[in-house]
Amino acid sequence: MFVLTAENFKEARITLFLISINIIIFISFSFAIEPAYFLLLAQINDRVINHYELWRLITAMFLHGDILHIFSNMFGLLLFGAFLETYFTKISYLLVYFISGLTGNIFSLILLPLDTISLGASGCVFGLIGAAIIIITIHKDKSLLILGMVYVLFFIISSFSPGINYFAHIFGLLGGLFFGYLLRKKKQEKEYQY
Repeated sequence: MFVLTAENFKEARITLFLISINIIIFISFSFAIEPAYFLLLAQINDRVINHYELWRLITAMFLHGDILHIFSNMFGLLLFGAFLETYFTKISYLLVYFISGLTGNIFSLILLPLDTISLGASGCVFGLIGAAIIIITIHKDKSLLILGMVYVLFFIISSFSPGINYFAHIFGLLGGLFFGYLLRKKKQEKEYQY
């Protein structure tokens, strides 16, 4: 059975850094920073399309609406991030994380109305789940597959709750599957050459 150990946490520096940044930003916007600044960073489709505020596609990945939102995303990030950091290079891991989140946000931009406001690391986390599925498939780790399916089931159920941007979830997952396969395959090819 897959269990996170002290060694996993020692290796998961990027994951712990990302979790720390997300929590610090959440606490800052909850207690210290004016809510108006929150709206300057959230993905508001109208502002991105009509005013070219492209930074929102990235900054929205670090914002969360409430405690349950950040808890579920950070739990998924810890679980799958700590696992994946042992299989990917640090650069590949960050690429999967950010490209998945960006993919989810871009498709949300295209498929949702202009007045939509999106935020959260869900697209990034679903990208990590997609990459984990690739690793699980390659290494045939059934114990992690069960754990992953439980988490995916939770997210599928929560994805269709009112106010949830399921396009970020779906396309983040697809981005993680694609880039997880692409980056893992490259690493494997290099391993075979030695």
